[in-house]
Formats: sequence, C-alpha cells, structure tokens
Amino acid sequence: MTRFGLGILAQVDATPSADGMPGAELLQQMLNWLSQIALWGSLASILLGAALYGLAQQSGNYAGGYRGKQLALAGVIGACLAGVAPTAINLFFQAAGG
Repeated sequence: MTRFGLGILAQVDATPSADGMPGAELLQQMLNWLSQIALWGSLASILLGAALYGLAQQSGNYAGGYRGKQLALAGVIGACLAGVAPTAINLFFQAAGG
C-alpha cells in the first residue's frame, strides 16, 4: 500500500457519546449503584477496622490491631478511589485530546 493509502486509513475520529444508545440510562444507573456499593463497602471496612483495632489493642493482640489498621486504611483508599474515578477518567480523556 502506498503512503497516501496508509495516511487515509490511519485517520480515525471517535467522539464518545451515549446519545441514542439503547439502555444508556440503565447503564448510567448501574454505574451509580456500583459507586454507591463501593462507598458502602468502604464505610463497612473503616468501621470494622476501627472495631477490630480497638478490641485487639485492649486484648493485647498486636497482630489483630495491625489488621484493623489495614482494614480502616483500605476503606479510606476505597472511598477516595470511588469518588475520584469518574473525574480521573474524564481528566485522562481530556488530556488525551478528547
């Protein structure tokens, strides 16, 4: 193939849009639900981690206390990721020239 032919084939344009897509509203609702479930899971992780940390420290179980800290920190990180994910995706798309 000639250089001219490759130049024409290499030019692709895509503009993401959900306009007119069947089931777009349902898909958006499911993403919203998934985000809510992630936040509930993060809250549960923080609360269980705090309870485990407190009980383990009172009983002298330092390994359990460490595990409680891990759970609480994982919940915080999960909540941050659930909140930042849509913004990060849009930011990366815009940065790529979208």
